[in-house]
Amino acid sequence: METRPPVKGLATAMQSNQVNLNLLLRRNWQRIEALQINLRHLNSVRFHMKESFGHRMAKCMLCHLLWQKGHFFVTEHPINGSVCDVLDLNTFIVYEVEAEATPSRVKRKLDDYRHPLIEDLIILDLRKMGLSWEPLLDVRDAIDKASGLRFTEREA
Repeated sequence: METRPPVKGLATAMQSNQVNLNLLLRRNWQRIEALQINLRHLNSVRFHMKESFGHRMAKCMLCHLLWQKGHFFVTEHPINGSVCDVLDLNTFIVYEVEAEATPSRVKRKLDDYRHPLIEDLIILDLRKMGLSWEPLLDVRDAIDKASGLRFTEREA
């Protein structure tokens, strides 16, 4: 039976990630426990069914950026009865992706996520960013065609 040679650097990267996770847990265990964070979903991107394509892509990109920085995060986590988009466990900053962050919605989010263990709330207003999702929709359509999934509606 043929065996593959190990991927260079993979073991080192995994060990480094484990060391970082152990350090995070040692420093923040009381906060993690008090906020009832399920570590089973650590660094996993989860979606709510009613999120738009743009919302899901912005959440994925944000999580990718956090992951690249070596941060640990959870998504769709309840805080004070509301569900936050992304919670950075290194900084305890809540990130909320909004299609239209009206003043009343921003105030509601500030009230919803006011908690002694949460350091800050950052609202990413997609409308103010002036993003075009067309290139990503083209990528999605190409993957759809190649995979045979046949996603039919084109939403933004």
